[in-house]
Amino acid sequence: MQAATVRLATGWAFSSTPEEAAAFVPQLLARGSDFIKFMIDDGTVEGHPGLPSLDQATLNAGVAEAKKYGVLTVAHALTVDATRMAVEAGADGLTHVFMDQPHTAEIIGLIRDAGMFVIPCISLNASMMGITGSALADDPRVAARLDDQWDRTLRSSYDRYPQGRLDEVYDTVRALDAAGVDVLAGTDVSMPETFFGGLAHGASLHHELQYLVAAGLTPSRALRAATATTARRFRLSDRGRIAEGLRADLLLVDGDPTSDIGDTLNTRAVWRRGHRLAADSIPAPLK
Repeated sequence: MQAATVRLATGWAFSSTPEEAAAFVPQLLARGSDFIKFMIDDGTVEGHPGLPSLDQATLNAGVAEAKKYGVLTVAHALTVDATRMAVEAGADGLTHVFMDQPHTAEIIGLIRDAGMFVIPCISLNASMMGITGSALADDPRVAARLDDQWDRTLRSSYDRYPQGRLDEVYDTVRALDAAGVDVLAGTDVSMPETFFGGLAHGASLHHELQYLVAAGLTPSRALRAATATTARRFRLSDRGRIAEGLRADLLLVDGDPTSDIGDTLNTRAVWRRGHRLAADSIPAPLK
């Protein structure tokens, strides 16, 4: 799936007025975007507070225009204030969970009552706090399948928000889940550069499932966060579950990940659209 982003940034689709934001939406859809992602970020968490960001009116106009086309809208929001803006605008989902302060019953209620889903990306938040993925990189089920670049990247971290508290993020995710908010699995992995450290494609999704369980989700709910729940919220009715007529994208593992979420790394076989992949064609680190 392709995502389109509207934000104030050179080289991206940028908007400084409601009119510009609304005008960009049909252009982005014409280029093939399946959903629209709005960046609501003044740089606070990244260590650069005060960067230009979408204002409420511009965000509202962009989301409203997307809704005219029936298109899913998601918002990048790392702070409580940005989260409030996304709620007010009517975005369908949040692609991060705020990390600048503890949650309150009020903000959890706003997200719940808006019917939003949340992709916490706890692995990204941890990296922002200076927590590396070294323990994951040391796991023999992962280590043998990382090239040098990804190994170095996973063992480093963003380290832009050391004052953050992972326990507070856990508490927020736990409260969202308890409130009935759909929690989805995602990692925000970028490229194999130590600047984007603590994350690696494939491996970090397994890590995110472990983080979700550490935050209080049951292993079964964490697994659904990566499969059925995500498929439903992103309107992908042909996948995410094992049922007649759906895509047969299957993962066979040794062990029982509904009891021990770490067993997702014990991959024995992979099927894509009903065809079992040869061992040498299974993307690392899933072999």
